[in-house]
Amino acid sequence: MNINQSVEISIITVTLNNAEGLRKTLDSIWSQQNCDYEHIVIDGGSTDHTLNILHAAGDKIDYYLSEPDLGPYHAMNKGIKLAKGKWLIFMNSGDIFASGQILSELKQHLSDNVDVIYSDWSYLESGRLVKADIQKLNIRHQSLLYRRDLHETYGYYLVGKSVTISDYLFFLSIKNTRWQYSPFPISICEEFGASSVTNHFYQRIASELIFGKRSRINCAVILLLYPFYKFLKLNVIKKLPRLYG
Repeated sequence: MNINQSVEISIITVTLNNAEGLRKTLDSIWSQQNCDYEHIVIDGGSTDHTLNILHAAGDKIDYYLSEPDLGPYHAMNKGIKLAKGKWLIFMNSGDIFASGQILSELKQHLSDNVDVIYSDWSYLESGRLVKADIQKLNIRHQSLLYRRDLHETYGYYLVGKSVTISDYLFFLSIKNTRWQYSPFPISICEEFGASSVTNHFYQRIASELIFGKRSRINCAVILLLYPFYKFLKLNVIKKLPRLYG
């Protein structure tokens, strides 16, 4: 596998036992037009057909590694350390680009005066478009292109048992760098995952307290009311008829 030493954008895909999702992601990446990039795949030691897919891809993938790891953030860190591009974007198995022109459009926004380019995204399951909000840090790494050298200043993704907010911690760390909003959605991704579980919510509130985004009183009120909100969401709101469509 030959890695382009002068590449500008590195796409990193992490995967584990999601062969069908990986197929969709690879097809989406290969459909990108008018833009040079390198593609790195980090597999956590899959036991399904993932390796067959990677072998069959040949030189369409610049580099892939398959070995046990400590979870997705460990795999992401491996990809970052292998990347040669000045800019990084994560498109993990099951995620796809919103169109075949995304990378070429993003390339036009690359500048010495920008550190992070972010955008909206859609969900595969519902097609719902989500607006990115930098003030609330409502962003997704699939719709984020950022400078690789930010990791030299702010460190890599935190790796730990049951830790699901390492990307959010990194975003909090770099929130005062130079961000630019992209007017077109970058990605289409899965709605449900680690970020949808209760433990993730508690980790996020704790992080916002540590970084000064919320006061102690605000956090206490949220944590007090959250069980009631979750009960209503699961048992009442989901059962209500849709008002539109």
